[in-house]
Amino acid sequence: MKKLALIILLLAVSVTSFARHKHKKKKGGTNEIESVSMHRTGCFGRCPIYTVEINENGIATYTAKMFNADTGTFQKNIGTTKAMEVINQFAAYRVDTCKDDYKTRAQDIPSIIYTIKYRDSTKTISNANFGPYFLRTQLSGLMDNTAKKTDDSWKKVEDTAKPK
Repeated sequence: MKKLALIILLLAVSVTSFARHKHKKKKGGTNEIESVSMHRTGCFGRCPIYTVEINENGIATYTAKMFNADTGTFQKNIGTTKAMEVINQFAAYRVDTCKDDYKTRAQDIPSIIYTIKYRDSTKTISNANFGPYFLRTQLSGLMDNTAKKTDDSWKKVEDTAKPK
């Protein structure tokens, strides 16, 4: 009787262990993200319109459209370590579980649009400033602090003010 109870107990533990292992999320999901970008839209006033993008290879791109100190597309190598810190934050906040669009009726408020490029897909989050708190504060601040053009160390790669 004791042997039978022991066998049933071991069987139950092993089944539970296998079931838990099967549903376990992949560790290191950040390896799937190739790049993250944040686009700030305009308003009915003079809100700066720009996009910052960070690639896993360490290249940051800042594209200033209107109402910025400079206009054009600028690039800088921020290093893979710094780039992966940003990408890891996006993975840690699980942006893959966010809605694709957060609705708003206020038209004059500048919006934040995130684009997260994975190896096999792309996720866009529109009106992120009306979404979870971390989208409009932590991640937007991180992107601005890491990839917004604040000095002359950026190399201009394209002038968006000139017609093509």
